[in-house]
Amino acid sequence: MTRVYISLILLSLLYGCSSITDFMTLDKDDSNTSAQSKKISTTEAKEAPVAEPVKVQKVVKKPLWDKKLPQNQVVSNYCKKIEKKFRHWGWGYSRCMNIKWNNVRKSHLGDPLIWTVYGSEELQKSSNPKDMTLILCGVHGDEITPIKFCFDIIHHLEKVVNGHLPGHEELEDKLVVVAPIVTPDSFFKRRPTRTNARGVDVNRNFPTKDWNRDALRLWKTRYRSDKRRYPGERPLSEQETIFQVNLIKRYNPSKIITVHAPLSILDYDGPEFHSHNHDGAQIVVPNAQELLIQMSKMANGYKIKNYPFFPGSLGNYAGNERNIPTYTLELPTSDNRKHKKYWATFKDAIHSAILHDMKKEVEVATLPDEDDVSTN
Repeated sequence: MTRVYISLILLSLLYGCSSITDFMTLDKDDSNTSAQSKKISTTEAKEAPVAEPVKVQKVVKKPLWDKKLPQNQVVSNYCKKIEKKFRHWGWGYSRCMNIKWNNVRKSHLGDPLIWTVYGSEELQKSSNPKDMTLILCGVHGDEITPIKFCFDIIHHLEKVVNGHLPGHEELEDKLVVVAPIVTPDSFFKRRPTRTNARGVDVNRNFPTKDWNRDALRLWKTRYRSDKRRYPGERPLSEQETIFQVNLIKRYNPSKIITVHAPLSILDYDGPEFHSHNHDGAQIVVPNAQELLIQMSKMANGYKIKNYPFFPGSLGNYAGNERNIPTYTLELPTSDNRKHKKYWATFKDAIHSAILHDMKKEVEVATLPDEDDVSTN
């Protein structure tokens, strides 16, 4: 530095003293400018808006199974029967007392015919009703695995709506009704039977248009008066049939899922896939077809069969005559020990079916080859 200043002094003697002052001033001004720049940069950095972190809305978990819900005495006693039967079959807890049940009528032996609802019934009465799924199990009391399967569906929905499983938002615009034990009298027998306490097959007792002409005639000829398939003296003679008909009338379902055993098939009754003649069928038919294929794929390619409907059957009454897409899931067996396997296999298919909007427009799906099944 000393050498630099000596050089500057010599230069100033040659060119005038002001040059040193100017040089020193320039050097100082550059330093101040640099410092100001740094100060401005620092200030700008401090004043620059910082992006706020995205707030992830947490789903608040509500207590699950923490308290028993108030039930009337009839339903409360019935829940105790169900709990006892669950222990008998090795199914764990039914959680019957933790579920909000509806009940209007009773079976022939006095058990309440119960159902539970997820979603707002009031919105279903509006001009733009929700997509509605009706699920029926225990139509034949000796098909015991479907009853456990329906309680698995209920437990699954309880976990979803209470924030213990994802999907709460997806269910907000849906209405789901589950009736887990349609025919309790036959289920609670020491040896469960297909028919109800009056000896009637309630899945042959619906008031279909062909009932008076064909029901008893076919029962006597084709089934040789098989007691397991007795359709009753007249249509709609049984409390369990009236119960199902009233649920259909009350909720006007977009689709019905009924669970049986043990045919190992997925069956469909409803608007014909090749027909577009009915009002709105341009939407319903492709949608119904898409859901059938979707359920099969999500259950590891579960086999689709064109199983015929019968005089007095639900598939005939709801699917054929009222154009309500009706899906029959036939579990492989009624083996009480395989309930966990069946739920694991079909859980995703059932959940996707509940979420499937029957009003949306879809492209026509292609059905896999179907095998016709003989009427056994």
